[in-house]
Amino acid sequence: MKGLRILAALALLCGCATQRAWVYAPTLPPVPGGPRPERTVVLPFRDARQNVNNNRLGLYLIPLFPFGWADFEVPEGMQAHVTSGLWTNYKPTEDYPKALADELRNAGMFREAYFDFKQGDADLAIQGTIVSTKYNGKILSYGLSAYGPLLWFVGAPAATASNQLAVDLACVDLRTGRTLFSQRYDATPYRKTSWLYVMANDFNYPAMLAEVYRQFAADLVRALPPPKGAASP
Repeated sequence: MKGLRILAALALLCGCATQRAWVYAPTLPPVPGGPRPERTVVLPFRDARQNVNNNRLGLYLIPLFPFGWADFEVPEGMQAHVTSGLWTNYKPTEDYPKALADELRNAGMFREAYFDFKQGDADLAIQGTIVSTKYNGKILSYGLSAYGPLLWFVGAPAATASNQLAVDLACVDLRTGRTLFSQRYDATPYRKTSWLYVMANDFNYPAMLAEVYRQFAADLVRALPPPKGAASP
């Protein structure tokens, strides 16, 4: 039994040894017609998530329990996840707005787009609220306790993990104080199954955020009034 527990622990470490780091690459194409004249600041996002993380992964070792599980509302606060270890260089309240500023700048949507902690002399401000970055994971033991991981070696799935992402985004005209656009965005949920020798990525938030920003940029272009002096269509 002791040897089997060690074997199970080694199998888990195969997946949990890999750290994940926040890396975001802009995906928005250049906007047609050139940049708008406004200076636009993207402010730090507000965090509206519940600070609740439940780690029950070790329950996979209890006889008759089919799996151990994790429900993380703030997953970056955990040292280990189902198929990865510590998530480094990742602070959503700052990384998410910085990524949006990079997207707007890369697309040339405004004369100037940047991230800052204060409004300064910008014309427009984009504000965000992180509603959900929920993480769910399971380690599968098939009710066999420490014997369960032996099935991983013969091709049975070892784990599952899923990510959810929801953010509220708004654009405010700082010259008038009027909110020009506001919308909640839910990224397509991500769920993957892992095998012992093929551990799936359980940190898919950069790709999910890029999906959200593509939709937000398209909505924002339609919502903003034509610049002063622009010809009517």
